[in-house]
This record gives sequence, structure tokens and C-alpha cells, in this order.
Amino acid sequence: MKIEDKILLDEIRKRNSKVFEVLFRDYYVSLIRYADGFVFDKTVSDDIVQNFFIYLWENGEHLDVKSSLRAYFYQSVRNRCLNYLRDLKVKDKHNLLFLEASLNSADPSLLQDPDIVEQIHQALESLPKEMRDIFTMKYLKGAKTKEIASLKKISSNTVKTQLQRAREKLKKRLIETTSINFFL
Repeated sequence: MKIEDKILLDEIRKRNSKVFEVLFRDYYVSLIRYADGFVFDKTVSDDIVQNFFIYLWENGEHLDVKSSLRAYFYQSVRNRCLNYLRDLKVKDKHNLLFLEASLNSADPSLLQDPDIVEQIHQALESLPKEMRDIFTMKYLKGAKTKEIASLKKISSNTVKTQLQRAREKLKKRLIETTSINFFL
């Protein structure tokens, strides 16, 4: 670790607000851009970075930095992004299971609100055909990204992009047409 980093770390541990402000100003914007590369949502990226700096301020005296302070900042934000995505995947999986059950239900009266089932069908139908096919293969049929890419003769990145866009479109459509927020 460089001597400058050791000095900064020591000042963080002492809760030196001036040093903290300088670090915040120097890293805040670039850390948000970095986080946005993982979560693709400016608001979430901003929250993640703000929470990191809050953690840094509140727990600075206990920091154990082995490499550079810069590397620690980026690694911490990266880990927080990955945790967010992990948690989102669990939440999305739950919502998608509900969506799947709703779509596959032979008896819509089993659901509390049959209008929601119709709105889900309409939201799915509003997607472009290829996007709808990819979404259906992934979330309703359980296909892996690589399998979809192979079947559709497109790259895995294209599949991921289409899935992301489909989720955004469905989320927007369902928010507009239902009282339930399926994908938040």
C-alpha cells in the first residue's frame, strides 16, 4: 500500500470529515458509473455508492485495506452491486414464478384478480416477437442463456440484452396497468 493510502486510511479511521469529503468528491461520480455497469440503473447505482460511503464513515475505524484505497472502494462497490443483483434475482425469480403460475393457470379464478392475469398476457403480447420468445424460453421454460443463444443463433450478450429490455418493458407495462408491482 502506498504511503498516501496509509495516511488517508489513518485519517478515515480518525473520522476526519475533511478527508472524507475529499474522497467523496474524488470518487463519487466514477463509482456511480462503475456501479451502473453492473446494475444498469442510475438510481440504484447512486444508492449503492451512497450506502458505501455511509458504511465507510460509520465503520472507518474497522477497515482492513490490504491493497490501495482506490481498489478497496471499487471492490466494495462491485461486491455491493453483485449482492444487489443476487437479491434482485431471487426477487425476480419469485415474481416470475407468480407470473408463470398466472400464465399457466387453467382456472384464472384461482387468482385473487383475474384482471391481472389478462394484463400479464397483454403485457407479454405487447413485446416484440423475438423478445417475447427469448423471455418465454428463459423464464417460462427455464432455458439457459447459452441454450437460447444457440437456438436463436445469436450471442449470449444479445440474449441478456433482450431479457433486460423485456423485463423493463414488462415492468413499465404492468406498473401502468396494474396495482401490483411485479418486478420491483
